[in-house]
Amino acid sequence: MANWEATLLNGVLSTGTVLVFARDRLDASEVPKLRMADTFYGSAPDGNPFGGTVVEMHGDRAVVEVNQKRHPMHKAQDHESNYDFKVDLPHEYWVLD
Repeated sequence: MANWEATLLNGVLSTGTVLVFARDRLDASEVPKLRMADTFYGSAPDGNPFGGTVVEMHGDRAVVEVNQKRHPMHKAQDHESNYDFKVDLPHEYWVLD
């Protein structure tokens, strides 16, 4: 289980929202990968905090629970994650379905 910092690129948790999950590496050779039972936290653009847990994971598809609501999502394709968003930490882009 790992803790991630999450950033909403589209502003709200809804279909099509891009989430960027980032976390520190413990070892230079480690490539972080979102897994079931991982937790995340972040702030929406309006400053409201949010957080959740990965409750299901099936390859490049997952379900996260935020505020007792489940959101299916998929790992972003290149065309979905091409943003001018600078992340210094190792990260993954995911999109809510």
